[in-house]
Amino acid sequence: MVEAAAFQFRKAYLKTTEFWTRNDGRVPVVLNWVVGNETCDVASKKADSYACLSNHSNCIDSSNGIGYLCKCNDGYDGNPYLTDGCKDIDECVVNNPLPCPGHCINMPGNYSCPNEKPPSYSGTVVLVVGLSTGVVILVIAITCTYLILERKKLANIKQKYFQQHGGMLLLQEISFKQGTAFSIFREAELIDATDKFSDKNILGRGGHGTVYKGTLKDGSLIAIKRCVSMTSKQHKKEFGKEMLILSQINHKNIVKLLGCCLEVEVPMLVYEFIPNGTLFQFIHGDNGCHSIPFSTRLHIALESAQALAYLHSWASPPILHGDVKSSNILLDENYAAKVSDFGASILAPADKSQFMTLVQGTCGYLDPEYMQTCLLTDKSDVYSFGVVLLELLTGRTAFNLEGPENERSLSLHFLSAMKEDRLVEVIDDRIKADSNTGLLEEVAELARQCLEMIGESRPTMRDVAQKLDGLNKVMQHPWAPAQHDPEEMESLLGESSVASLEMVSTGNFSMEKRIVQGLLESGR
Repeated sequence: MVEAAAFQFRKAYLKTTEFWTRNDGRVPVVLNWVVGNETCDVASKKADSYACLSNHSNCIDSSNGIGYLCKCNDGYDGNPYLTDGCKDIDECVVNNPLPCPGHCINMPGNYSCPNEKPPSYSGTVVLVVGLSTGVVILVIAITCTYLILERKKLANIKQKYFQQHGGMLLLQEISFKQGTAFSIFREAELIDATDKFSDKNILGRGGHGTVYKGTLKDGSLIAIKRCVSMTSKQHKKEFGKEMLILSQINHKNIVKLLGCCLEVEVPMLVYEFIPNGTLFQFIHGDNGCHSIPFSTRLHIALESAQALAYLHSWASPPILHGDVKSSNILLDENYAAKVSDFGASILAPADKSQFMTLVQGTCGYLDPEYMQTCLLTDKSDVYSFGVVLLELLTGRTAFNLEGPENERSLSLHFLSAMKEDRLVEVIDDRIKADSNTGLLEEVAELARQCLEMIGESRPTMRDVAQKLDGLNKVMQHPWAPAQHDPEEMESLLGESSVASLEMVSTGNFSMEKRIVQGLLESGR
């Protein structure tokens, strides 16, 4: 038997004495053996067969997992397989040099040095250790002081922004108006709600900022708008007051402003979350216009017009949207319209000096009169809403760079078609078959009036909402002329709707009037 790693066979070993002369006839042999085939835990419980008999021995499991070996404890030597086979080692005798510089006392399994002194350190070592400790303490102190100062500096900056954006005035007004459901959010709260404003939470980007989806700690969903930089000092000064005014707007078709964050350089606005995206996506997306009947389109137009009419006529002070477009009209879980993104520059200016600061809008929706004068009025919103009406009627985008030159602007293409009596060419094919031609013409005529080049010639949003309300009632009512008398018809349409049509255009006889007149003439 030979250790495999220590021996290499050679043919010469068979016929010569080379093995004896080279290795002196000796090779290392390893004997690997164990006791039994049980582990220490199992074997130690069997007193009659347990092999580790010495009181100062311990059991060791075999490295291959089968059987065990016995070994004397540290400080003992001998045969662990015999009773009292492990004897104490006298370290004070067998060790050379002695483990102690002076007197050494042997102990069972160990030794002690009673005269041994604790190690002494030189003055240099003490100095180095002291200096190192001092440097560490100094660095820690400087770091802590720096962090405290930076945190205080950051708190001062946040307080400065908060005051700059009218936060103190806003808090004062909120305390006076106990019923106001408006909150001042902390920056950390919104960062946590949006997972540090992760790109995966972006709902949309626009000229006024980026909107993120957020989830508060209570599980409620919100939409957070990070506004673009504001340069107007007057605007920054009145921001808090404007936010309070916006928080009091309560209309079912306007996205609710829940609160704002003022402790940042540019304030962040917090709105209710609307789940079904924008009207633009609904019309032009992959699952868009082909699935929207004309009745649904008309209802969305009506609700959007009512929201804008509320801002213009019933809000105090009046509010101008300034950027009406299909991507700023959201749809809730029931596909009801919710006008949004009328953020920070929306209060109707008190004098002409403030008009120049309201340069905003989107290509394809911009009021041509506004582009020439830079005067934003309520009629600018009417023009932009007219373009939204065209999107609902035609299923086309407001501006298309890829189309023919004469069709790139939807409004110009539509007005040209109206002038040349080619309306049927621009109406969406998907609503021609299932819609009343007269109703389509009425909506198209209303859109044409909204797109008048001169703002004074356009109807007000209140007039537009009343007109759409009348048309919506006409569409929803199950018409059966024999079952309705003239009084019922007039009641259905409403006097306000008819009156508004007269104010909008006296040269065109509305569909509602034609229906009423026909019923009157027939005696029904």
